[in-house]
Amino acid sequence: MQVSTHAPAPPVGQSARARRLRLVSGLILFSFVLTHLANHALGLISLDAMGAGRDIFLALWRNPAGNALLGAAAATHVALAFWSIYHRRTLRMPLAEASQLLLGLAIPLLVTGHIQGTVVANARHGFEDSYAFLLLLFGHLRPEYGVIQTVLLIVAWVHGCIGMNFWLRTKPWYARIARLAYTLALLMPTLSLAGFAAGVREVGLLARDAEYKQALFANAHMPSTAMQAELADQTRLILVTYAALLALTLLVRSLRLRREGRNSVRVTYPGGRTVSAPVGMSILECSRSEGIAHASVCGGRGRCSTCRVRIVAGNAALPAPAPAEARLLERVKAGPHVRLACQLRPVADLAVVPLITPAQSLSGALAQTERVGGEEREICILFADLRGFTRLSETRLPYDVVFLLNRYFEAAGGAIDAAGGITNQFTGDGVMALFGVYDGPDT
Repeated sequence: MQVSTHAPAPPVGQSARARRLRLVSGLILFSFVLTHLANHALGLISLDAMGAGRDIFLALWRNPAGNALLGAAAATHVALAFWSIYHRRTLRMPLAEASQLLLGLAIPLLVTGHIQGTVVANARHGFEDSYAFLLLLFGHLRPEYGVIQTVLLIVAWVHGCIGMNFWLRTKPWYARIARLAYTLALLMPTLSLAGFAAGVREVGLLARDAEYKQALFANAHMPSTAMQAELADQTRLILVTYAALLALTLLVRSLRLRREGRNSVRVTYPGGRTVSAPVGMSILECSRSEGIAHASVCGGRGRCSTCRVRIVAGNAALPAPAPAEARLLERVKAGPHVRLACQLRPVADLAVVPLITPAQSLSGALAQTERVGGEEREICILFADLRGFTRLSETRLPYDVVFLLNRYFEAAGGAIDAAGGITNQFTGDGVMALFGVYDGPDT
């Protein structure tokens, strides 16, 4: 669930388009990184295998269509990252989301020089950036470049894997292949780095022959000193522009938050804890800004319903669910007072109860050992079942019985939610509900 932080909220279609653009551009860039790493891994076979793989890699990506696709994907992905930062009401977020964001912001800083020294130098100055020459350069002549490329490889891969995990972990089939996916995620950069190291070693042995080394430099068509200085100046200009745009984004965001902070709403959580937040901040962001644990499996991207909350006060003043939120709530058969915390941006005071218990860290669990054995409370329990259901089901077809039960559970669950209860379980034609879990039996 992408935490939308617009104030006022953007049109849902625009938000959905932005999420699709981010996903598509990310998949294009991830495919590029994956094929690049696979090409590196061929160094475990031989330097010639790396060269043959490079021919396929260049046929895929280094052509007018491939360059345009990669350029558009990179520009779109970076622009949407800045857009997301600007619209965030809080920069407090789970570690995985923070890691993905910071690693993504670091990639342009690491990759710009490499692109200028290879793709741009090839297109403008005829530089032949063969694997043999680059391995000699990165591994022996300028090893600091090799360190930068290694860091870039790891950063780009980890950033992409986190994004893929956020996208796929809400899919029902992903759990079946999760271990295989994690294995491949670890194996791919390992093989790539090993292939890179093997290629460096092989080209180093070959470069002991002076004629081979001389021929390598001759075939590379190295740009002149003036051309290299021009490329370096362009690289610095791009990096300064990138840093300035990031700083400007943060500055404008800060000014917007200060202006919007003049209008606020109060969100009350179970136990009486109240959070004051600017109008337009999502409930999930309110929780995160104050360090309140709140489940959100997909990271606030609107792809699951684990952040949903029940509105116990102030429901009448809430904006209606947007179509995307309404479809998801309908899919999970949510009650009339249930909303998605990542999509709901209250404009008036309200009280909420998170419906999904957030996963707790080991340290957090150990800090609450006094509650491990349970807690005694006075609550109200409702048991209900359908009168004469056994006789009724004997004269109905199985599918008709299932249909009746689904309609009954939907009606009973909605009534329980509307009355402030928690549906504990459905068994056969019976339902068990709890009332007063958070506020006592009198409520």
